[in-house]
Amino acid sequence: MVENLYYDIETKKHIEGIDDNFNFEKMNKPTFYDTQEFHKYHEKFTDMVYRIVFTNKNKYVGYCYIGIKDNVMKAPYSSPFSMIYFNPKYKINDICNLIKSLIECSILLNCKKIIFSLPPQIYSEELINSQSASFFSNGFKVEKVDINNYFNLSNYTSKDQYLKGLIHSSRQNHNISIKNDLTFVEVPIKNFKLAYNVIKINREQMGYPLKISERQMDDLIKMESLTCRCFGVEKDDVIIASAIIFDVTDEISQVVYWGDVSEYRKIRPMALLSIEVFNYYKNLGKKYLDIGPSSEDGIINTGLADFKKSIGCDNNIKITYKWEMRG
Repeated sequence: MVENLYYDIETKKHIEGIDDNFNFEKMNKPTFYDTQEFHKYHEKFTDMVYRIVFTNKNKYVGYCYIGIKDNVMKAPYSSPFSMIYFNPKYKINDICNLIKSLIECSILLNCKKIIFSLPPQIYSEELINSQSASFFSNGFKVEKVDINNYFNLSNYTSKDQYLKGLIHSSRQNHNISIKNDLTFVEVPIKNFKLAYNVIKINREQMGYPLKISERQMDDLIKMESLTCRCFGVEKDDVIIASAIIFDVTDEISQVVYWGDVSEYRKIRPMALLSIEVFNYYKNLGKKYLDIGPSSEDGIINTGLADFKKSIGCDNNIKITYKWEMRG
């Protein structure tokens, strides 16, 4: 069970909840990864999950979700990133005071370390940058910096315009996919396994881990707070490349997985898949497609990063901070 823990910034004490029925979406709207539904499902992956609610003079200041395991407080504990949520009229002083109080809460909960991974800046640039500086100001150290790629759909006006802006080799790859009669399809969500199985083969061939099991993916897709879509590229009615994409916020969708089957790589299904996915989400009115990291634990996969750059992606960073008790 996800428990609410109320902590008063001024008195530095755990207090009884002011109002357990408070609508937390009055604050900055959470990403899918910080919804109650997501955390209730993932609490089984750690020892304890709290929604820590910070108050000051009987008013809500902000909140965040944390997981605790082996005396370590982590956010996230089972997702790509997490964030602290505030009233939209927050002040920098509120953020600094809350992060200082987060350290006090960790001591209260017998934790000797805090690890907190913020989202890439596209999810709320000013708030994330303010939190980033406040972590550092309160004695947190940078644990790692990951490169994260995204596609700015505001710059996408048409397929023709997009192709003209690509480097020669990327345009050539798209032409190869067209000449080989590849077809882009949306896979009905009830048939998500068709897309998932291609990803599974791709990860086995590339030697990459598949962090979300088929059962977990099925459970996630069924959540009320998530809209998920699956896509494929077919050759002779066989899916040879696929993508699984989550709507993480109203404006941002995230490519959770995409990839192809190595036997068909020469006919460039990923070239067709990427442009058609960009076009699809542009037509949905999304602002960004989060393509995900091109590094693992801060170590850049240069081949992956260069591929994403070649299809028109920009990059920013995802920072993980660490605080550790002295002595």
